[in-house]
Amino acid sequence: MTLVLGEKAVGGLLSMKEVVQAVDDCFRRVPESLAVNTPRTRTIVPGATLNVMHGAIPYLGRAGVKCYLSSRRGTRFVFVLFNLEDAEPLAIMGADALGRFRTGAASAVATKHLAGTKSMRFAVAGSGKQARTQVLAMAEVATLESVTAWSPNSTHLADFVRGLGAVGIDAKPAGSLRDAFASSDVATTITTAKAPFVTRDDVQSLIHINLCGSNSSNKSEATPQAVAEFQTVVTDDVEQARVESGDLIGAVEAGLLSWANVVRLGDVVSGKINPGHKTLFKSKGVAIEDVAVASLVYEKARHSSEFSGSDVEIGTGKEKTADQS
Repeated sequence: MTLVLGEKAVGGLLSMKEVVQAVDDCFRRVPESLAVNTPRTRTIVPGATLNVMHGAIPYLGRAGVKCYLSSRRGTRFVFVLFNLEDAEPLAIMGADALGRFRTGAASAVATKHLAGTKSMRFAVAGSGKQARTQVLAMAEVATLESVTAWSPNSTHLADFVRGLGAVGIDAKPAGSLRDAFASSDVATTITTAKAPFVTRDDVQSLIHINLCGSNSSNKSEATPQAVAEFQTVVTDDVEQARVESGDLIGAVEAGLLSWANVVRLGDVVSGKINPGHKTLFKSKGVAIEDVAVASLVYEKARHSSEFSGSDVEIGTGKEKTADQS
């Protein structure tokens, strides 16, 4: 029987600790071709964009496809999980919360293997739902000595800091991006910015940054000069990055970065490549992350009598927090 799991059910089954481990395991298997990603494609019509991404993880015996449609009235996310052995559709599930969790987990995995620090002073630029899961994921891989948050919207920022406090994370608001980064050694950006706002001067104190907000070629969060400050530039999928990573595309076009020097996250997690001192992870959100986390959700659901099958609302996603999906 195919399980049908709505957003509420999926959210109730997600544990950030487990999601971080699932994403770590997934990228560790990329060099062995045991986690195979296919870049996102988009169908664009007036007023709407259909996004489709898929991948397979042979070591889990799973494959899956996520599709989501963005329109003027919001975005809906749906994931379909298949059994590789017999092609059975195992589950159809809402993928909004799933996407936020796996995006946060990818940053945490990258930070763990690139920065290699057991504790950090962490800064986050952004104040939406995606920013929240970035902080929650980072807390799973390191002790957060401090958390500093910045957003151009002071009301959203205050609500964001208050929400983190409610789950036991003491975050402080910063008056500017420069102030937030200056007091930190690791940072994440997860915004809706169309034009770069992170400059070379902003990143001087950082040993590692995760750029997570955009997965579009014509949008970026960091200037080419800021990207060039980092010795090791890593991304979740290089082929996909060539098409939709505006931050890296801009740096390449400016002559400050070569695609030949952009490293796959899987090669770092597996130990094939040792990173330099100052590192950057460009996250776009890739399908193998979705397959890994959807598999985790499915296994938990099928062992629970609560989720033996339900006909519930799928994929609600009203807030435009960042392009990561």
